[in-house]
Amino acid sequence: MRWQTIWRNEWRLLLADRAPWVLALLFTVVALYGAWNGRQWSAFQQAAIADIRQADHERIAKLDSLLQRAERDSTVTVPPAGALGASGATTHAVLDVPPLGGLAVGASDLHPYYARVSVRSKASFMATDEVENPHNLLAGRFDLVFVVVWVLPLLLIALTYNTITGERDQGTMALWRAQPVPASRVLVAKLGVRAGFVLGVATVLLGLMAWLVGVPLGDPAVVLRLLLWLAVVLLYAGFWLGVIVLVNATARSSAASAVLLLGSWLVVVVVIPATVSAVVSAVYPSPSRVALTTALRAASDEAAAQGDTAINQFLADHPEMLQTGVLAANNAWGRTLAQQERANDAMRPVYAAFDSALAAQHRAAALASMASPAVMAQELLHDLADRSLARFRRFDAAIDRHHQAWQTFFFQRVFGERKVRHAELASLPRFAYADRAVGDVLSAPGGTLLALLLPTALLWWLGWRRLQQVAVHE
Repeated sequence: MRWQTIWRNEWRLLLADRAPWVLALLFTVVALYGAWNGRQWSAFQQAAIADIRQADHERIAKLDSLLQRAERDSTVTVPPAGALGASGATTHAVLDVPPLGGLAVGASDLHPYYARVSVRSKASFMATDEVENPHNLLAGRFDLVFVVVWVLPLLLIALTYNTITGERDQGTMALWRAQPVPASRVLVAKLGVRAGFVLGVATVLLGLMAWLVGVPLGDPAVVLRLLLWLAVVLLYAGFWLGVIVLVNATARSSAASAVLLLGSWLVVVVVIPATVSAVVSAVYPSPSRVALTTALRAASDEAAAQGDTAINQFLADHPEMLQTGVLAANNAWGRTLAQQERANDAMRPVYAAFDSALAAQHRAAALASMASPAVMAQELLHDLADRSLARFRRFDAAIDRHHQAWQTFFFQRVFGERKVRHAELASLPRFAYADRAVGDVLSAPGGTLLALLLPTALLWWLGWRRLQQVAVHE
């Protein structure tokens, strides 16, 4: 019997069975729901960003008109520089929806993707005005990454759990050994056809979902990133196929195979991630934001109580800000901002300790996540879709740079006691953020990719050895 004949017969048997088509239909429904959720969330973010930019444009246009009129008419009142730096001239720092954003929600529903930067402290503007459904924040969003990590392994298990053990149950294993063709070839064909059906359906369906959620397939860089995303899906499926081959070749019955495979899914997808999260939280507890807020209020109150002492100390630290010789008593914004900066100076050690504790927790979580291929696959898929926590950290760093430039621009005018002129609007600091190039995307997740590849290769090697033994004798 030729190799091609074996595969062709297995395909005919599979396609004649109703179960694969029912499972494929269920997977399609689940994938459509995940794609719809991803598209809805991306559309919501895009609409919010469009509204924000429109409001920013209108506000700056009104300010531009006011400053032009003030230069022609001295009776027109222009807000002081401090007021403009705090609200009147402010625009938003925005993190745009990535091209593959509809495939994954990731951490985008938990972290702010816009902030109206002002001369005030960062803590005063990092809280957005968006009110999210608490149930969504608690349970997370059902997206295509969830479908891949949770549902795809179940589909593979459902179609392949008894590929080899079923032959034992039916007593046909000895018949295969009596044929002139190696029994291992038949068993590989049976597994390959069923796995190929699942992976073919998943790949085509996820590619279609990418089109449905609005991924710009005309951009070669986006298409390359999508292909990498699909490659990670296949690698994760390959891990589960390795588990399936090993369990099929080891279990003595189909019932035992089903129990072992479902137990493996439960451990890898549910138990290990939950355990890792609990252990990391216990060893590296999240720093208290309540304590941080309380310390900030105490520092602000102390700076206000110090009065002129706090202001004089600030001006001594920043002599370039004092251009008039003496800070006028009626310069309320100057006094307020000086006290604010004194409070921020006192808070720097607290901020550093908070950031250090948070960074330690993130490092521990990243290291511990390698205990679960499901978590590693999820992180890789989020990273390739630009929905990872690392992207929000880069956005936050860009906000810090913009905030510093914004404060410098307006502090010079507040403490110099001069108004903002129309010609200076063009030189206002602009927020800038650039996503990673494709080359950076390829290099960033290398460690996680290798950590997922190694156990996959090991499982395939063990499964293949066990499969050869089964093909020869029980």
